[in-house]
Parts: sequence; C-alpha cells; structure tokens
Amino acid sequence: MKSCLFIGDLPLDSLFFLRLENAFLLSENGAYIEVISNRDDLEYDLSVWAKFKGEGFLGKQSLSKHSKGNFVYTFIKHSHTRFARFSHPHIAPDAQGLAPYGVRIESGSPHYHFRYEHDNEIFSPHLDEIYEDAKKHTWNASKDIKWQEIPPFSPKLQFAIAQIMTYLVENEFSALYIPSQFLAQISPYFTSVPLLLASIIGDEARHIESFIKRANATSLGVQYSTLATQQSLYSLYKQKDYFKSSFLLHVMGEGTFIDLLAFLEESFRALGDEASAHLLYLARRDEARHVRYGMSNITHSLAQNPAKINMLKEVVFERKNYLSAQSSESTLLLESMALLRGGGEERISQGFEEVLALKQKMEKNRTKRLVECGIDEELALDLSKAHTPNFM
Repeated sequence: MKSCLFIGDLPLDSLFFLRLENAFLLSENGAYIEVISNRDDLEYDLSVWAKFKGEGFLGKQSLSKHSKGNFVYTFIKHSHTRFARFSHPHIAPDAQGLAPYGVRIESGSPHYHFRYEHDNEIFSPHLDEIYEDAKKHTWNASKDIKWQEIPPFSPKLQFAIAQIMTYLVENEFSALYIPSQFLAQISPYFTSVPLLLASIIGDEARHIESFIKRANATSLGVQYSTLATQQSLYSLYKQKDYFKSSFLLHVMGEGTFIDLLAFLEESFRALGDEASAHLLYLARRDEARHVRYGMSNITHSLAQNPAKINMLKEVVFERKNYLSAQSSESTLLLESMALLRGGGEERISQGFEEVLALKQKMEKNRTKRLVECGIDEELALDLSKAHTPNFM
C-alpha cells in the first residue's frame, strides 16, 4: 500500500510537518509514503524526523533526470495503524464514541459504554423509510391549525374537551420522556435509530403544544389529572428495558392511542369543529408512524429470537398486576369522551355506548397488530385483553 503527499515548494515549517504527520496518521503499518517536493535538500532533515518518530526513511530520488524539481522522499511506516477498520453492521465498537457507522476510530479513544451496542433490540428494517416520512410530514402547531375557526360550545362540552386534552397531554409527555430515556443509551453507530427517536420526540413535543393550545381554546385550560392515568403512565415510564418498553409504548400503547385519536377526530368533525378534527388527524398520522416503527422493531426481534415472546408476555402481565392493585380507569375521562361523542348532555348515553364500542374496537385492533408482529393469535388475544383500560 502506498500514499503520495505533494508538498511542492512548502518550506520545512510547522505546516510541512503537520501534513507529514497526518500522512503517517492516516496510513497503515507497513505502508509506503512518498513525499514529493520541488526541493532536493530535505534528505537529512527528513531522515532525522523519521528516526525520531520511529519510522523508516528509505531515501530520495528524482522523478526525472532532466528536471530540476519533483524529488521523491520515500518512507515506510513502522508505527501501529492508528485508525481501526470495523464493519460489522450489527455490533458497535467499544470505542465508537459519538461517531456514526462508517467512521474509522483512532485507537485510544474513550469508551462511552452505551448500553445498546448491538442492534438486536432497537433495529427496524424500515428505519430510513420511516424517518423520511417523518421529515416529509412535519407540521407546525402555530401555522397549520386554524385556531380562529374553532367554534364555541356549551360550558359542559367545553369542560369535557379541556379534560380530554389534559389526558392527551399527559400521555404525550409519557411518549416524549420514555424514548428520551433511551436515546443516549444507543450507540450512534446505529445512526438511523437515534435520528428516528429524535423525530418521535419532536412529534410528541408538537402534540403537547397543540393539545395544551386546544385546552386553552376552551377558555378553561388544562384540568384534572386522575390517579388512574398517573399510575398507568408511570407503569410505562418505569420500564428500563428498551425491547419491553418499545413494545408497551409503541405497539400496545400508541397502537391503542391511534384508535382513540381517530375516535376523537370523528367526534369533533361531527360537531362541526374541523380545526380540532384536523389537529387530531395530524397527531394520529404521526402516532401511526411511531406504531409502524414499534411493530417492525418487535417483528424483527421476534424473527431473530422467537423466545423473546416470553419477555413480552411477562412485561404485559407485570403491568396488568401492578395496575390491578392500584386503580382501574379514569371515569372522568370516560364521561368527557361520552359527552363529546354525544355532542352534549342530551345524547350522553349514546355517546357512552360508542365509547364502549371503541374499547372493543381497540382490543380487536391490538390483537391484530400483535398477530402481525408474529405472536400466536391466542396469546395475542390474552395480551390484548390484559392491556390497561386507560388506553395508553
């Protein structure tokens, strides 16, 4: 292996030796390095430099007998190769640091000790595609929602809307903080994963902003946080394993959440509130992307190791047992949803029936998603039934 460094008329100063140092730095042990200069008086200085550095100096020769320029000073590198080649696509090097896949790392670099230095729990074959979709469909809560067109409603309906938005905000904070906990644990060697998680975090921040604005549009602002909601979300937050957390959040939780958002979107549209319906549509489109990542991540992981199904079963029933010992569901949320769906007190009973039908639809769709992930239908049904009644 040989490399050439064209020096020209550069004098023996700091820049000369800086470039020479870099030529050796980027070469591998045993490589030949040719320094091409217009000067023919560098032999002594370069031989002394090479001896001092522990490198080999092989001499000087002219490129042409009839030319006064273009002298070649040849070295051989005796020192160790400084930059290691590492090309395993699924395992990050210990000293990868903050460099992405493809970068060669200089030996002696610090170890960050990322928890996830293998992509078996974080990978999806659709990462780049999902990330591109996230960029394409980014929206602005201030510009893309026609807040001024939100119609007025009765005081009870305004309260129901404010309460629902409060619940949505809490859930979105959960969906923001949970991937945030894992982001800095993933080696940047798997660049697509932290980029996608960052886009998910950005989506959730936008949803939080939007739902707070919608609560404020009622003139009431955010309202009550129930114990049932707090405990349900805490059972997600306290999970410290990425594979389990991704399953609970992106597949079980956000999978159910997109059904909820679709229900609320339909409800607002039936009330003639197109601005709020559009807001929920945009949020649902984002959440569907998160669900797609979660499902493809779980599908890939189970295909690599089917025994991981036992981990998913374990974590679902652990969460169920925890919540069963705490509280059931947010009755305040259910009444608010029934009021919104019915369009007011006069049709709240019908609205409540539709809320109950929604819960059945959620269970059916959860089961379907689990089967699509590669889980046996009977177990998928058991896992779906064990999901928290608080939706997320």
